[in-house]
Amino acid sequence: MILAYTRLEVTRLLRDGGYLAMCLVSPLMMYLVFTNLDIAGGDGRDAAVYAMVGMAGFGAVGAVMNGGVAIAEDKPLGWIAQLRLLPIRPVEVVVGRTVCAVVASAPPIAAVCLAGGLVDGVGLSPARWVAVVLLLWLGVTPLAVLSTGLGYTLPPRLAQLAGMAFYLGLSMLGGLWFPIAKFPGWLADVARATPVNRYGDLAWAVADGGAPAASTVAVLAGWAALFTVFATYACRRAVRRG
Repeated sequence: MILAYTRLEVTRLLRDGGYLAMCLVSPLMMYLVFTNLDIAGGDGRDAAVYAMVGMAGFGAVGAVMNGGVAIAEDKPLGWIAQLRLLPIRPVEVVVGRTVCAVVASAPPIAAVCLAGGLVDGVGLSPARWVAVVLLLWLGVTPLAVLSTGLGYTLPPRLAQLAGMAFYLGLSMLGGLWFPIAKFPGWLADVARATPVNRYGDLAWAVADGGAPAASTVAVLAGWAALFTVFATYACRRAVRRG
């Protein structure tokens, strides 16, 4: 049942061409601009690698946050109420919606990474390319869970505002736009505690030739657990209210 439900939600999403186009154009254009600004403050390769990971992550975060808006828009249509007729638990609904959001994050990640390789000549070994793309894709899962919870909690208009606030605010604070090394000390400490910064760190570490730090994985896992509890409660409450 959960596989059928997830397939249905993914099919509904992929039919929305405007949604996918929006998630593609913004991070791709910003990547091309940021590589000319040398936001990493190093040589051309460092800037391109940093911007590529940051803007691919930015596009992924935007894609999953828009997934929460889609959930909120479903509620007035009665789609949430229909879930009470299905033999599916709230946690399974959260998993299905999260998988759907993560699938939607693949196009912007692919587009920005292709631009990095083809336009700016980002050179990584095949193994590191695969690792960077997979970490960007799967690492956004905690943000997808958060978006799912917001979608079930808020009405459409507020969900849209909250999604945009998290999308832009966390992306900038988390260092996807500019390295947190350029932040004031206190702000850099705050940034390191955010899920978006730790999400970016997964791929930045691999792109730089290393591996994700255990602390990065632990902080991201902690946020994922917290967001899962929130999203499951929000879904259960929304389905009960119909």
